[in-house]
Amino acid sequence: MQMGSQMSQIARTPVWSQALTVPLARSVPVSWRPAVLTAIKGLHTAIFASVGACILVFVWEGIRQRPGRRAAIALSVTVAETAIFASNNQVCPLTPLAEALGAERGSVADIFLPDWFSRRIPLFGGSALIIGLALNLRAVLNHRSP
Repeated sequence: MQMGSQMSQIARTPVWSQALTVPLARSVPVSWRPAVLTAIKGLHTAIFASVGACILVFVWEGIRQRPGRRAAIALSVTVAETAIFASNNQVCPLTPLAEALGAERGSVADIFLPDWFSRRIPLFGGSALIIGLALNLRAVLNHRSP
């Protein structure tokens, strides 16, 4: 087995979200689970897309050299999502909920992205965020110069 294959086989265990998601999943009647699972996957995808859009907005505002309210809001959303994700051992809290409701895989990335890409989402998103930070910091420093 190659190293890349081994890495994709390693499952992360959530730190805190299972304490919330397991009781919640148990409270959903079996007949409702397919509909609830579809709703969770939709919500998960919407959050994923929104955070990705916030990263792009933050980078774009840095490229335009226009740090302002829009960039601050985009950065705040991204930092909040990153804190939630990182504090739960790099597992989105909705992932174990989807899996407890019957999804084979609860990760939003597995829904519509190729495996090689989904494994690298934190790398791509983090790199874009660092670029955005550098661009926005440069813009702030340029605006403060006489």
